[in-house]
Amino acid sequence: MELQRYFDVSQSADVDTFRSQLITFAQTMGFGFVTACQIVEDPRPTGKAKVVRIGNTPAGFEESSTSVAAGARDPVLKRLKSMSVPFLYDRRMYIDESAADLWEEQAAFGYKTGICVALHLPDHKHFLLGVDRDEPLPQDDERLTRLMADLQLLAVHAQAARLSISRSSPA
Repeated sequence: MELQRYFDVSQSADVDTFRSQLITFAQTMGFGFVTACQIVEDPRPTGKAKVVRIGNTPAGFEESSTSVAAGARDPVLKRLKSMSVPFLYDRRMYIDESAADLWEEQAAFGYKTGICVALHLPDHKHFLLGVDRDEPLPQDDERLTRLMADLQLLAVHAQAARLSISRSSPA
């Protein structure tokens, strides 16, 4: 991946530019969908987390993907809560964790396989980034490693942009 593409993401001045840069980057990696999610947890027992999603999620999937009950069962979301390294997901992960129905629902929208990473930051902040597609991931270990490394570095640049943008605009 060209270094300038990372800088283009981190230098995004507003939400629309940020979204556009993320989508372009994901497409360059071979993924049709990208989702960046900034979460700020309220540490009080009754506090609610503030969640801001940015990406190109289809409207129909956006509505179904916010179910709290489904989220609690989703193996990708479970891993994002505790892991800080990129990981791959596909149908097999959902089957192995008795959540094949969730995979079937998202697969209808083109979310069949992907790579995700979470950055767990100070002050109860988290930044999640995922790229998804309907085609299988490459089988070549070197290519998979490169995709995961690209996503990890993209997450750092995207988180910096999101932090900068959120200081000037809450959306």
